[in-house]
Amino acid sequence: MALLAVSCLQATAQAPETDNSATIYRKLEKLNVLGNVLYIAAHPDDENNRLLAYLARGKQYKTGYLSLTRGDGGQNLIGTEQGVELGLVRTQELLAARRIDGADQYFSRAYDFGFSKNADEALAIWNHDKILSDVVWVIRRVRPDIIITRFPGDARAGHGHHWASTLLANEAFKAAADSTRFPEQFTYGGVKPWQAKRIMWNAYNFGGNVDTSGGGKPFKLDIGGYNALLGENYGEIAADSRSQHKTQAFGVARQRGQAFEYFITTGGEAPRNDLMDGVETGWERIKNAGAVQAAINRIINAYNFVHPEYSVDSLVSLQQLLAKMPFNEIISRKLQEVNELILQCSGLFAEATTGNEYAVQGGQFKVNFSVNKRNAANITLKAVRLGAFDTSLQYSLPLNQSFNLTNVFPVDINRPASQPYWLANAMETGSYTVNNQVYIGKNENDPEFTAQFVFTINGVDLLVNRPVQFKYVDPAKGEMYEPFPVITPVIVSVSPNVVLTNVQPGNEFTRNPMIKVQYKANFSGKGIPVQVRVAQAGFSVSMGDSVLSSVAANKKAVKDTVVDMEPGREIMLNVPVKDMYVQQKGLENKLRVEVMINRDGHKYVYTNYLRVIKYDHIPNIAYNYRDMVKVVPDEVKTKGRTIGYINGAGDRVPQALVQMGYEVKLLNEADITADNLKQFDAVITGVRAHNVHEYLDAKYDVLMDYVHNGGNLIVQYNTNTGGSPLKVRMAPYPFLITTTRVTDENADVKFLLPDHPALNFPNKITTADFKDWIQERSTYQGEQADSHYAMPLAMADKGEAVSNGSLLISPYGKGNFVYTGLVFFRQLPAGVSGAYRLMANLIALPSHKNN
Repeated sequence: MALLAVSCLQATAQAPETDNSATIYRKLEKLNVLGNVLYIAAHPDDENNRLLAYLARGKQYKTGYLSLTRGDGGQNLIGTEQGVELGLVRTQELLAARRIDGADQYFSRAYDFGFSKNADEALAIWNHDKILSDVVWVIRRVRPDIIITRFPGDARAGHGHHWASTLLANEAFKAAADSTRFPEQFTYGGVKPWQAKRIMWNAYNFGGNVDTSGGGKPFKLDIGGYNALLGENYGEIAADSRSQHKTQAFGVARQRGQAFEYFITTGGEAPRNDLMDGVETGWERIKNAGAVQAAINRIINAYNFVHPEYSVDSLVSLQQLLAKMPFNEIISRKLQEVNELILQCSGLFAEATTGNEYAVQGGQFKVNFSVNKRNAANITLKAVRLGAFDTSLQYSLPLNQSFNLTNVFPVDINRPASQPYWLANAMETGSYTVNNQVYIGKNENDPEFTAQFVFTINGVDLLVNRPVQFKYVDPAKGEMYEPFPVITPVIVSVSPNVVLTNVQPGNEFTRNPMIKVQYKANFSGKGIPVQVRVAQAGFSVSMGDSVLSSVAANKKAVKDTVVDMEPGREIMLNVPVKDMYVQQKGLENKLRVEVMINRDGHKYVYTNYLRVIKYDHIPNIAYNYRDMVKVVPDEVKTKGRTIGYINGAGDRVPQALVQMGYEVKLLNEADITADNLKQFDAVITGVRAHNVHEYLDAKYDVLMDYVHNGGNLIVQYNTNTGGSPLKVRMAPYPFLITTTRVTDENADVKFLLPDHPALNFPNKITTADFKDWIQERSTYQGEQADSHYAMPLAMADKGEAVSNGSLLISPYGKGNFVYTGLVFFRQLPAGVSGAYRLMANLIALPSHKNN
C-alpha cells in the first residue's frame, strides 16, 4: 500500500490551515512551477517584501529569504527586549511576514552585534569562513535557480552587515558549486554541490533613479501587478508583510499600481527577457515527466470551485505517478504539495490540542485529537498516533461531524526543557554555536510533540502530522493557539539584574541592598526537601534556617527546608547582598542561584528561569536562561532623590535608577503638569520618547518651564529619520539630530571640557568610566548645535572624524537641558559602573541664576 505524508501545514501557534477554493486552485497551478529563488540579506526587515510576494504569490516559485542574523542588535519600538531576546522576537516577526508573502525563511549563525561601518569588521567578528559555510549550506540544501542580494557589495550598502551579506552571497554562489569547499557537508544525505544560474543585486531605486554603479545596464521588471484570485496587488501583500516588523516601526501603507524593480547581474549570465532566462521552470526540466505535466493539466482543467473534493481521486493518482519518478529535491517538494492538496480538497480538519500551557518534566498532559471531514470525500480514519500511543480505528468519517479522542501522556522527567536551538550552547564571539549541521538554516525548532493522523483514501494511506498546541479561548480575542513547550518542575529567578553596593551617600535601600531569590513550583508534592544556594565564583552559602533567621520578616519567606509544592506556588527570599558577595580580585561580580530538591528518592538541581515573551502579532516565545545578579562594587556618588521618567520605545533605565537609590515615578501624559513636575530633581525621557509620544509636543512648554525653574531634563536619543521621524519639539535651543554614531564600544573618549560639572560632580569622570561598555558608545548624535550648548565629550570610530555630539548640555533659566546619544539604555542594564556614575552627574547638574 502506498503511503502519503503531509507534514505540519500550519505555522507554530496557528490554527490548522484551511484553504478556500481560489487558494486551492492557485496551489494546483503551482504544481506546474519548478522555479526556485533565494533572496539574501543581513537582517530581519532587510528583505524586499514586494519582490518576495511577487515571486512567491505571483510567479509561484519556491522563494526563500536568508537573513544572516536574527536582528539581535537592533532597536525595539514596542518593548524592552534587547540582544538575544530581541532576536527571538524578530525571528517570529519574520515568520509572520513570510506567512503573508508566501516565502520561506532561513538564517545563518551570525549574531547581530549592532551597527557596523564596514564589511571587514562584520566578517572578522562573525568569522568569515563560519558564516560563508552557512550560506553555502543553505544554497546546497535549497538549490535555488537564481540568487538575489538586497545590497551592493561596497560602502553604498550603508551598514557593514549589509555589505558583508552581499560579499558572502557572491562568494557562496561559486563555493556552493565547488566540491572542494566545505566537503564535510556532503556527508549529509542528499547534499551535493549546486550551481545557481545567476546572482543579481536588487539595485537601489530612489524615485526612479537607479543606482547602477559598478554594473551594466540593469534588468527592469514590473512587480506591481494585481492578482484577481488573491484579490490583492503585490504591493498590498507586501505592506501587510512588512508591517509585521513592529519592533522596528516598519508599519507601511498598502501600495497599488506599477512598481519597477531593477537587477544588476554580479555572477553568471545576465537575463534578457526574464529573471529566469535559461532556467526551465516547468516539468520540461525533469526527464520523462510529460505524463506528470499532462495529469496536472487535466486536474486544473477539471477543477470544480464549488466541489474541490471532485479532484481528490485525480490527485491521489498523480501522487502515485510522482512516487514512481526518480527521487530528487523537486519530486520530494511536489509530492508534499500534492499531499497537501489532497488534504485541502478533502476538507479534512485535524488538530491535536491540550488545555495545558506547558508540558512539565515528570508531569502529564491530556491531548484532544479532533477530526472533521467537511467535504463529501470517501475517507477512513485509520489511526491516531503520538509517541507510544497508537490506536487503530478504521473509522469511516461521516460528513461534517466531529470525531474526538482524548488521551493522557506522561512527560519524562529527564526530557530536555524546550530551548531555541541556537541558544542551546554558549555563544562564540559574533555568532551562535550550533553543533548539529542539519539545524543550520532552520528558522525555529520543530514542535515538541507531533501527532499523526492516518487516513485512507482510495486504498492509499495519507499521513497528516499536527503539532500538539496549547488551545484556549480568550474573552477578547476568541480561540487562540500557542506553542506547547516543555518546562522544568522548578523555575528559579533572582532579581534585580544589577545591584550597586557602594552608592554614596546612599540611603537605607542602597546601604543594605537585597536580592530577591524566587522559585516557582510547577508540580505537586508534599514535604519536598528543598535547599537554596546563592553562589559567587566558587563561594556559596546555603539558605538554611541560620541564614533565613537574619532575613527581614517576610510572610512569603520559607523558614524550613521542607516545602509543600503545588503548581504556581512561588517562594521568595530576600537576601542581603553583603551576606553573599565577596569583593576579591579574580572573582566575577555575579551571584547565581541553585535550587536543589529531593523527589521520589532522586536529587534534582534547577538553575534556570523561564522567560515568556508575549505580543499579539506573533506566537508566545518561551526560552530558558540562568538568571543572575551583577554586583557593581565601584563607588557611585549621587545627589538628588526623585526622578520622573517618561517611557520611550522600551528600555530598562528606570530599574537602574532605582538601584542608584532614586525614587522613580513613571509619568504618563496626564502626569506632565507644572505642579506635578516640581517634586522631581530630574525628568528623564526614554529612548525615542519624542518619536513615539506626539503628546510631548503639547507638553513642550510645561517641560521647558520645569527646566527654567530649576529642573534638569535629560533626553535620551531620538531619531529624525525612518519609521518614526521627529515631529515634536524637545529642546530650548536648536540642534540637529543626525545618524552619526560611534559603534566601537572601545573607542577613545576625549574630554573637551574637563572642568564641566557633568565630568566632575558628584563623580570625577575619567577614561576608566568608559571601560567595559557593550555594543556601542553613542547613536543618533546631535550636531550643528546652538552656541548655548556645551559638548564636553568627543569620540569617533577608527578612521573617522571626531564628533562631539554624544552629549549636549545647556543651561536654561535655573535648570539644565541635556540631550545624549550615549547608549545608557544598554550600559545601565549591563552593569557598566561608569555609565551609572555619568548618569548620576547629569541628574545632579547644578542650578543657575536665571539666564
